[in-house]
Amino acid sequence: MKLKASVDYGARAIVYLAVKGDTCSSREISEEMSVPRDYLIQLALRLRNAGLIKARPGKNGGYALAKDPAKITIAQILNAFDDDLKHERQELKKSRKEAPSATMVREIHGTIMGSLDSFLESISIQDMLDAYNGGEAPELLMAAALEKEAAKLRSKA
Repeated sequence: MKLKASVDYGARAIVYLAVKGDTCSSREISEEMSVPRDYLIQLALRLRNAGLIKARPGKNGGYALAKDPAKITIAQILNAFDDDLKHERQELKKSRKEAPSATMVREIHGTIMGSLDSFLESISIQDMLDAYNGGEAPELLMAAALEKEAAKLRSKA
């Protein structure tokens, strides 16, 4: 799966703010993270609306995280930008019956999406920073999160 540029740039901004731990100007974030400044300002609005960052206007203004990096998950960043993840299944008309194969496909799709959401919600920005700062391969963090999700799925079966 390829991430859209908005998700990539938004994640860069969030991680940068988490590393800095302070208010940073759009110019600083733009230069350090190779994000076009005008685009960053647009993305910051979406991140602010999602409750992930706060904006402080003025000469000494800029952006800062709105909450602790341990409370910001990968899923929250994706959801701030990816409207495609928010599509709901259209309800069936009451007069129509769903074919057994359609029911099966719908249930499989629901399991996949639920597991993906749960996996992405289980990884915080702080988890990623801790893995990096501790010299741990990010793949090990991801593997551990996947193992937890697999255990949840097995318990449901």
